[in-house]
Amino acid sequence: MVVEFSELVAASRECSKICRPIVSYDGKFVAMVSKVTALPANADSQQYKLVIRSSRSLTVKKQLLLPPGFSPKMVKWYQPATGIFSDEPFDDEIHRIFAANDEGEVRIWDLDGMLDIISNGINDLKSVVVIRQSNWGPNVPIKNVEWGRSPDEILVFSDYQVSLAIWSLVGRESIEIYHPKYYTAKGFSFQPSTRHLTVLTRPVSEDIISVYGAPLLELETLSTFGLSDFYDAKGFKWSPDGKWIAVYDTITNFQVGIYTPLGGLYRVFSMQEIGLGVHDIEWSPAGNLLAVASYDGLIRCLNTLTFTSTVILKHSTSIKTKEKIIFVEQPVNGKDGHSKYQRVQSYPVNPPKLRSSLTDAPPKTGFGVVEFNKDGTLLATRFDLIPTTLWIWSLRTMTPLAVLVHVRKIKSVEWHPQKPHLLLVICANSQTKDDETYDNYDLAGVGNENDCCFYIWNAEWRNPYALSVPRVGAAFTSVTDATWIRSNVELDDSANDPIPDEYSEYDLRAKLLVCDHGSYTVGYLDDEQEPEDDDTKVQRLIDGVQQQEWAEVTTTSYMEDTFAMVDQKRKVIKAV
Repeated sequence: MVVEFSELVAASRECSKICRPIVSYDGKFVAMVSKVTALPANADSQQYKLVIRSSRSLTVKKQLLLPPGFSPKMVKWYQPATGIFSDEPFDDEIHRIFAANDEGEVRIWDLDGMLDIISNGINDLKSVVVIRQSNWGPNVPIKNVEWGRSPDEILVFSDYQVSLAIWSLVGRESIEIYHPKYYTAKGFSFQPSTRHLTVLTRPVSEDIISVYGAPLLELETLSTFGLSDFYDAKGFKWSPDGKWIAVYDTITNFQVGIYTPLGGLYRVFSMQEIGLGVHDIEWSPAGNLLAVASYDGLIRCLNTLTFTSTVILKHSTSIKTKEKIIFVEQPVNGKDGHSKYQRVQSYPVNPPKLRSSLTDAPPKTGFGVVEFNKDGTLLATRFDLIPTTLWIWSLRTMTPLAVLVHVRKIKSVEWHPQKPHLLLVICANSQTKDDETYDNYDLAGVGNENDCCFYIWNAEWRNPYALSVPRVGAAFTSVTDATWIRSNVELDDSANDPIPDEYSEYDLRAKLLVCDHGSYTVGYLDDEQEPEDDDTKVQRLIDGVQQQEWAEVTTTSYMEDTFAMVDQKRKVIKAV
């Protein structure tokens, strides 16, 4: 298995702390905050700009100059309602991006030049400026900014649960929804098909969910219902088909309520005998399962016909049987060394367990990761009590396909948006301050060999891989973040051959953006299935082969190191 890397694009560490590089929804562009170096002598503040590059060639496409003193707190691309997991091509290519600061100013640009409101004279782009609500007062900062249900709407959340302002980029006017309970996806979302805005509020002593119709500036309320049976609702999520709203309660009350869009209570799933409650919920992409992750280390999968538990996924802190395929990360010392996965042959296996006390609040026993793949056949989970371990479950056999045990805490996982069996894993590096301690495990002996590692698992491979980004002097020191880049290939209907354009990756290789503290690179992954006997294909297990049959044919004890790196002297692109 081979991975190739592009040139490094360098930036200052200060800019990477402000905002990491982000990829547009279709994978065409990468945006990064950069300093303006050529400042006039009388400049009294630092000036920044957004640099937009092609993800394929890394050439600069646009530079968006920010006003002097404008320090962006967040930068986000617009994403269409089709979602990142859709196989449908994007009919309308809309490339809009905003930058927001702490002072309540949000600036929006349209890279396609179709936003005809205010011209700022920068590269023939159009820009809109949104200022926070004047009635918030000077001491109420912006907490979060999100795109609305269309590229013509912006949602601006204040701190302290004061207000949610909905701005129209066409009419340049706004309305407000008061007392939003959360400023994240736990407290607001859009109905999947109609894109009706849904907000969880708490104006007084009871939580309320409101569904608003179109257009938002008229604030037409389709339904409003109180959650009288909930002590303190921690969040809600729409089902993928838009038929149900699932709400889960506070940590002390194990309860999930299933509501209709009009507010009718259809079912309540509760476990009163459990001491702690629900940590998070997640719908499968097809909507046939609702995963309920709780603080007791179990994930209960509810079927969405009766909303009763059909299977329970247990995350044990000591794995005692060979029914689970376990890979343990083995760091390799040396300048050019990188970690490897080793298949476990002896049991029991005791992954690093987080050392916690009774005074911890909240308890460190929730689930930091509950992620379905795009076709809903696989589920990746991380139980916070064993935060270095990733469980990958087959939802057809309801058994683990693999358990990956790492040296350090898993920060994030991400399924590929187009290849359902490909998973990216990012762990904390040794340069990150880790205040957590583990039973019978010491991080002090682990040096920098894990700094440039990211991890790839594929259901069609015999083994997962730990891949290392080549260091170029001091230009790339550690992997801080990584994300998949969506491929965008147009096909000729007559010849059925890929037609590459300026941006698309015509060879259809999976590619990803890998970042460190001051630069980023694009990696191209050759993820073709390795040659293997029919009896050892993991794909057979996904299609329904029993776990015990698979365990009997796993004889490989150590993975082959077929990782290939590009030339260590590859070019470093300086910040512009």
